[in-house]
Amino acid sequence: MAECIAEFVSEKVNKIRWRPQGPQALQQSDVFVSGSWDNEENRVRLWHLPNTPAKTEGASAKGQLPARSAEPRLVCEVPHRGDVKDLKFLDYDKILAASSAGNVTLYKHHHNSQTLSVGQTWESLHHHNGHGCPCTGLAATLPDIVTVGEDGRINVVRLDHRAPIRTIDNADSCTLNAVSLKAFEVITVNSTGQLKVFDLRRPSSEPTRIFLLSGDRIPLHCLDKHPGQPHIVATGGQDGSLYMWDLRQERHPVSVMDAHAWDMWEVLFHPTHPDHLFSCSQDGSLWHWDVSMATATPLAMATPTASTPFPSRAPAASQAQSSPWLLANTGKQKVEVSSLLPDNIMSVNSLDIVGRNVVCGTDAEAIYVIRNINIR
Repeated sequence: MAECIAEFVSEKVNKIRWRPQGPQALQQSDVFVSGSWDNEENRVRLWHLPNTPAKTEGASAKGQLPARSAEPRLVCEVPHRGDVKDLKFLDYDKILAASSAGNVTLYKHHHNSQTLSVGQTWESLHHHNGHGCPCTGLAATLPDIVTVGEDGRINVVRLDHRAPIRTIDNADSCTLNAVSLKAFEVITVNSTGQLKVFDLRRPSSEPTRIFLLSGDRIPLHCLDKHPGQPHIVATGGQDGSLYMWDLRQERHPVSVMDAHAWDMWEVLFHPTHPDHLFSCSQDGSLWHWDVSMATATPLAMATPTASTPFPSRAPAASQAQSSPWLLANTGKQKVEVSSLLPDNIMSVNSLDIVGRNVVCGTDAEAIYVIRNINIR
């Protein structure tokens, strides 16, 4: 049975990420990093989660939280200039943080002293009219690190360079909200409902492909690529909907499901069980989407069911689909959606998943860890 553990941290948490496993680690990660926003002085904090939570007898049956000894413990922290807009572990002890001031900072975790220090800062990567503007997203496939921002600019930086090795100044005419990088392929989403693909091997600054929402120009806030089928991309936007894109052929989303009541801030496939997906929203919800019982069937065969409460607004798609995520509506191939948080009225801004554990950060000045998610 899943357990929900809460830690109240006295700051709004804007981003949260699990640390990757160490080179000789046999167990899944029990350390994560958080970044705050909307404070006079924001912070990047490193947390440790005890491996074996201590339960109060009968607590699980009564829906109560586990005992205090199960809660995350603060390991170390460091001040951060501006709101933390994104976080990315480069490896076991290096953390990248994007700032609302337009900077990107590399922090190093020193295991012997259990401290965080600044290793390097790339100043003013994103700016407008001589003033810094938010760096909204980070992605990395080392040695390349890609940043995007409100200025519509894409930067490519490397750890051994003080300045960007490449900048696409006019990648977009509006805010870029999120980015993905795999090898040389950069994918961005923007505030007019467009998904763009860039090839870093090409000298041109123009995208190789442009995808867009049909109808209203709804801002897209987040994206994630399917770990096993990289042509499948999930995005979430201002309307709370979950959009699935097939980069092989479709110009518009192949599948659209009405989901959260307000903005969807992050969407994430499970890294090793991609039939499971997680999303969080301004409406205070954290959802687990499960298509592990589904099989890919032609779109025309799909019909609504009581277990699929999200009516589709998808355009017509190919009869031959390769993944249940590409179905506009699942019918008998149902999507199961479950809520992972108790009643929460404040925004859930960020989430991450490792193994069967989900961690999320909220505007309620709390971090939640949900252990033992049902992963089939």
